[in-house]
Amino acid sequence: MPVGQALARYVDRIWTWEGDPSELPALLPGTGAELIFHRGSQVTAHGADGPVALPRAHLLCMRRERWTLRADGMVAFTAVRLRAGGLAYLTDHPVEDLIDRAVDIDDLLGPAGRQLTSALNGAGDLAVRAARAEQVLRRQPAPRRDPRIMAAVHQLYRQPASTSLQDLAPALGVSTRHLRRGFSAVAGVSPKEFQRLVRFQQVIRTMLLKAPASAVPVALAVGYYDQSHFIKEFHRLAGESPGRMLSRPQPHFYLPSLPRP
Repeated sequence: MPVGQALARYVDRIWTWEGDPSELPALLPGTGAELIFHRGSQVTAHGADGPVALPRAHLLCMRRERWTLRADGMVAFTAVRLRAGGLAYLTDHPVEDLIDRAVDIDDLLGPAGRQLTSALNGAGDLAVRAARAEQVLRRQPAPRRDPRIMAAVHQLYRQPASTSLQDLAPALGVSTRHLRRGFSAVAGVSPKEFQRLVRFQQVIRTMLLKAPASAVPVALAVGYYDQSHFIKEFHRLAGESPGRMLSRPQPHFYLPSLPRP
C-alpha cells in the first residue's frame, strides 16, 4: 500500500504478509530497510553467528550478511518498507551502526516505536492500520541531512551502471572523504559497496518479474563487466549461483520500489 506524499520520499510502502514459514525468503544484502511488526509465531533468524530470536517489532537493514528465517507456526507481520537512504530520515543513529542486526523498535524510535506497534497491530484492515501508522511517522521529527549526500544515494540507486564513483564527489561539490563518511552514515556502507548492492538487487528483480531467458544481458545492463564478474558477485552476496536462487518461486518481497514523488 503506497503512503501519502509527505512520507513518500523515504517510505516505499506499508504492506502485510501471512503464510507458512516455508515460504519465507532468505534475507539477502540490499539497499533498503524494513520496520517489521510480527503478529504470528516467533521468528528466528539464522546467520553466521547462529540463531537470533527476532523482537516482536524490529528494524532489519541487511547490507553484508545473509539470514534464513524459521518459525514453528504460521507467520504474520506488517512492515514499513523504507527506500534506499530512507532510514536516515527516521533516526539520528548512524545507519552503519544499525546494519545486519535485528534492532528493537523501542531502541530505534522510543515512544514512536511503541505507537507504531500499536497502530500496525491494532484492529482494522491494512488501510486503517496504515493510516494510523502514517500519523505516527509524520509526527516523528526528521533529522537534518546533507542534501548532497542524499542526492548521491539517489543517483547511485537510479543509475548504478552509468554513475562514475570517481566523478561523483566533484559533481556534487564535496570531498571524497566527506562523501564516503556521509554515505556510510545514511546508507550503512560506502558508495562503492552500495553500487554493488544496487546492481545485485536490480538483476534479481528483473529476473523474477520479467523472466528473461538469460540473466547475462540483464547483468551487463546494470554495470557488471562480464558474465564472470556477475557470477562471482552473485555468489558473494547470495551465497549460491544465480540459476539456483532464481529458479525458486519468490513471493512479493522482491517487488520494485514504487515511484518517488
